[in-house]
Amino acid sequence: MNMPHLTDAIASLPFVFVSGRLALGPNGKPVAADVGAQTDLCLVAVEDALKPHGLDRRHVVKTTIWITAPAHFADFDERYALFFGDIRPARSTVVSDLVIPGCLVEIEAIARLER
Repeated sequence: MNMPHLTDAIASLPFVFVSGRLALGPNGKPVAADVGAQTDLCLVAVEDALKPHGLDRRHVVKTTIWITAPAHFADFDERYALFFGDIRPARSTVVSDLVIPGCLVEIEAIARLER
């Protein structure tokens, strides 16, 4: 979902920076109640933001993750590992409140145009 005043992704060669992705529906509300499902949706949204730049998950070199509770980490990490497989981007994970109530995870990414 596009949010007003938010760029999905912007290129600054040789990188593409993807803004934080949330699991939001067209109404601006979270579309899933559990962190695993929200993680899946956020990761797909990251990849969707990369597509106009001719990139996909294989080009991601760094992610920053915000989750709302330490207890969410295991479920998040399992889904993240399934999505990226053998690709191992550098990652930071932080526990923090998120701006939109009901959102449990937010993911931003940096991708490299050549990998």
